[in-house]
Order: sequence, then C-alpha cells, then structure tokens
Amino acid sequence: MKQFDTNIAKLSNNIINATMNVFLAIAMSPQFMPTAKKFHYQFNLRDFSRIIQNLTMAQPQVYKGNPLGIIRMWAHECHRTW
Repeated sequence: MKQFDTNIAKLSNNIINATMNVFLAIAMSPQFMPTAKKFHYQFNLRDFSRIIQNLTMAQPQVYKGNPLGIIRMWAHECHRTW
C-alpha cells in the first residue's frame, strides 16, 4: 500500500481487520459448517490471503483520490471469494 496515496494507505489496517472479521464470522457460523451435503464449505486463511493479495495488485493510479473505489474493490473480492 506504499504506492497508494495517503488516504488509501490509511485504510490498510481497517481493510485487514474488516477482512478478518468477515472471515471469522463466516468460518464460525453454524450456517456454513461443512456437512455431508455441503462439504465444500471449508474456509481457511488462503481465502483471507487471496483477498489481500488481489487488493495489493490494484493499480494505484486508478484509485488515486478515490478511497471509496478501493473499499468497493474489497467488497467485491470478499463477495467473490466467499
């Protein structure tokens, strides 16, 4: 996040914390526990890292002065991954 402008760089800790909160909420939810019929409901830190990795691949010039854009990208990555 060093290449991003200061407004977006300040969001990095909040984005990581929010991602962890979403991950824990999904992973610990009884609704998403793996069962015989829903064996594909297995969440691990690879999913978490995939979101953060994709955010770091964003082009800083596209999001310059647009912190809402990076938040929307984070929401899209969370929805796509989980």
